[in-house]
Amino acid sequence: MNDQITQQAVLNKSRKDKFRLILDLPDALKGINVTDQSARDNENVILSSLQYSVYGTVVPVTTINPTVLPFAGQTLNVTSGKREKYEDITVNFTVDNGFNNWWVLWKWLDYINSATTGLLDPNNLTTLPSSPELYSGTANLQPYQTNITVYGLDEYNNNKIRFNYSKAFITNLTGITYNYRDAEQMEASFTFSFSQFTSELL
Repeated sequence: MNDQITQQAVLNKSRKDKFRLILDLPDALKGINVTDQSARDNENVILSSLQYSVYGTVVPVTTINPTVLPFAGQTLNVTSGKREKYEDITVNFTVDNGFNNWWVLWKWLDYINSATTGLLDPNNLTTLPSSPELYSGTANLQPYQTNITVYGLDEYNNNKIRFNYSKAFITNLTGITYNYRDAEQMEASFTFSFSQFTSELL
């Protein structure tokens, strides 16, 4: 038995509310950032307004399925060596009184597919590849992708583990439900998809 095992109180458990999300928005939206609330209009965003709390599946399931290998009249299970697609992550947030944090996400979606034209980046915020590259899957589409980081905290709000989501992009922004009889703050949520997932202890 290891005598060096740290003795912990029974209440020192990982909590569901101990997560902090840091969202680094795509380069395209950084180019339309303003810092002055009075300068806000339909063409820009205020990045400093991003404050999100995580709920749902914070850490995705990681799956490397087996494959069958025939051997000596029998079958053996060996690893396929292939990671399956990660499930999307959902983030819940309270809408601020200027709707700034909701608006940033709306502009992100509008960059990917314009509500009026149906095009990617209709305002030419970034230099996009040509159509053949775009639809062949060989194009570098980083302007609409970003990296998202989620920190797991201990009971004293210290960072203990970091989850990294690479090549992430928004896929869904929920509607806003309003009821003047409800005294709770207005909430919404967004969902993002990503390609790579890594984790590291801090």
